[in-house]
Amino acid sequence: MLPFLYSSLFQALDCVAQQYAWGKVGSDALVARLKSSQHDGGHVVDEGAPYAELWIGTHPNGMSNIEVPDIESMSGSSKLIPLVDYVQENPEMHLGVVGESAPSDDYDLTFLFKVLSIEKVLSIQAHPDKQLAAQLFTDHPHIYKDPNHKPEMAVALTDDFEALSGFRPMLEIASNLLDYPEFSDLIGKCRYDFLEFIAQKRGLDPKPILKNMFHVYMAADDSYVKKNLELLDNRLAEKENLTELDKLIVKLAQQFPGDSGIFAPIMFNYLKLQTGDAFYIGANEPHAYIQGDILECMACSDNVVRAGLTPKLKDVETLVRMLTYKCTMPEITRGKRKDQCCTLYVPPIEDFAMEIVEVEPGNSYKLEDVRSPSVLLTLNGSGILRQGKVQDFHASFGKAAFMSANTTATIIADENGPGLKIVRALSNVHLNSRLNSL
Repeated sequence: MLPFLYSSLFQALDCVAQQYAWGKVGSDALVARLKSSQHDGGHVVDEGAPYAELWIGTHPNGMSNIEVPDIESMSGSSKLIPLVDYVQENPEMHLGVVGESAPSDDYDLTFLFKVLSIEKVLSIQAHPDKQLAAQLFTDHPHIYKDPNHKPEMAVALTDDFEALSGFRPMLEIASNLLDYPEFSDLIGKCRYDFLEFIAQKRGLDPKPILKNMFHVYMAADDSYVKKNLELLDNRLAEKENLTELDKLIVKLAQQFPGDSGIFAPIMFNYLKLQTGDAFYIGANEPHAYIQGDILECMACSDNVVRAGLTPKLKDVETLVRMLTYKCTMPEITRGKRKDQCCTLYVPPIEDFAMEIVEVEPGNSYKLEDVRSPSVLLTLNGSGILRQGKVQDFHASFGKAAFMSANTTATIIADENGPGLKIVRALSNVHLNSRLNSL
């Protein structure tokens, strides 16, 4: 049992850096620089290795550790324990679960917070809703390793963030079928069915025709896919003025030659975001991040159903079956300005939200106390997080911390620095106020 004295303070976090192949390499990766800074030089960046994701949370695939005083040490040193053990020691204090002050493993963080550094496109993927996640976990626990859903929100940290997300409007897909005969040939008779559906203009449900075409495309024979990709590559190599879509297809072909996912932008929306732009991805929606640095917050899950642009397991049948087949462009937002320092990013679900707080040099800002645990990450600048007369927590680039529910702190930016920029991830305590404003 941890002493009460240590239980309500800010506690430093040691976070996991995931080195997936699509990540930026060495110190070019924001993830690598953040991870290195957490250790005051104790973590050496491997300049030849990719750094893809920094995980801050309690998911077992990338558990953060929390630094607490070692009361058994005579030197006043600290020790690391899993964050999940810490929060479950007193769910009422740390998680805001009323009446649950005894240790319990029935409660956990509802969210997982990440930073991504993307050099190569991620797989074409979707995340299951709760019902499907539970089914996949039961049927294939070696592949789908938790029973939770995974809606998520991405916030761009760079001006070059690109992604695919959701199906294009039907008329755009129809136009692309005519512009890319190699894809039309790949899907065979489906192209005629699709174009005939568009021509009818009777307001019929597009889902069955779109689902069938996507299935035929995703399940196409590899040799036929590669044949048509070769034809496409040759045609684009001779084309004088490439369109934006042409250039994206060429880029994907260079990264994953011969992969059927190269055709995906013909059907999916192509997004280009700038710093501060954000979009939400609900359950069962197809997407793939292409490049850039982002903040990402999601429900606490690692369930991914993949079907292209990846050397990992492709579960085409599950992906085809689960998608919503909505043909709409995702809403791009810049968050909601709460006050002069804080911008809220509030998705339409309870599991998570983000706050980005920017404090000018020499100024201060009081973090609101909420009935939710929080994790905080300093993105820029330096200063302190002050909890009354109890504790000053030093904040600088890369430093991460956990803050218990119903506690607050004052952010104080150093006078001679560039100001202080901190992101806070938490359960979605802002959801009701957002819905009331709509």
